[in-house]
Amino acid sequence: MTQPESDVFSLPNEADTHDHDYHQLVVVLDGNTDFDIQGNGKQLHTGEGCILPSANSHAFAGLGENQIMVVNLPIPPQKSITDEEYEMVSRLFDQAAYFQLTPRLQVLASALSGELQQYPDDPMLARACGNTLLSAIRHQVNNKDSRIRGNHLDINKLDQFIELNLSRRVHIDQLANFCFLSVSQFHERFKDRTGITPHQYLMRKRLERAQSLLSEGFPPIQVAEMCGFSSQSAMTNVFSQTLGITPLRYQKQFTSR
Repeated sequence: MTQPESDVFSLPNEADTHDHDYHQLVVVLDGNTDFDIQGNGKQLHTGEGCILPSANSHAFAGLGENQIMVVNLPIPPQKSITDEEYEMVSRLFDQAAYFQLTPRLQVLASALSGELQQYPDDPMLARACGNTLLSAIRHQVNNKDSRIRGNHLDINKLDQFIELNLSRRVHIDQLANFCFLSVSQFHERFKDRTGITPHQYLMRKRLERAQSLLSEGFPPIQVAEMCGFSSQSAMTNVFSQTLGITPLRYQKQFTSR
C-alpha cells in the first residue's frame, strides 16, 4: 500500500472484530450496517460513516443487503504525498467518530463508488478516489456550518442522488436520510414542494429512464434491471397503467421507423 487506497464491497451478516495498522474511513453507500468502535456501537444507514484510527479495535456486520466504500490511509506517509498534505489528512483520524455526509458528499461518494466498480483493477483510480473522498470529508468534519439538519429540501441535489442510484432499489427512508429529515417530515415537505408523493416521483424517474433506454434499443428485461424495477412484469404494469402501452410495443414504435 503506497497511497490512500479505496474499495467498494458488502459486509457479511456475521459479526467480525479486528484492528489494523492503518487508518480507515468507512462510508455506507446502501443498506444498513452495525459498527462498534472500542465499545461505542452504532447502526449506520445510507449516507453515514465512521472514522477508524489505526489500532482501534472495531466490530462490524452487515444488516441484510448493504454496500460500503472504504478508504485506507497507511502509516507513515509515503513519498507520493508531501508531509504537509499527510498531516492535514491524518488529523481526521485523531479520534474515532461517526458522521453523516452532507447531500453533496453523498452524491460524490456514490459517483466515486460507481467509478471504482466500473474499473476495479485500476489502482491509480482507486488512489485518486480515496484521496478525493478523504479530502472532501475532512472539510465537512472541520466545517460545523456544513452539518445541515433538514432546514432546506434541495430538489436538484435530490435528483442527482436519485439519478445515480436509480438502478438500485431506492427506498423513501434513504431519500429522507439524504435530506436529514424524518420520513414523515420528508414526505410532507416533498409533497408540498412537488405536488406528488416521493413514491410517485421515483416511479416517474424510473419510467422516464426506461423510455429513454427502450428507445435506444435495450432489451426490456435489461431496461427493467437498469431502472430499478423489481421485475420486467413490474415495469410492464407501470407502463400499461401510466402510458397505456407495453414496453415492447413502445420500443417497436422506434424500431419500425
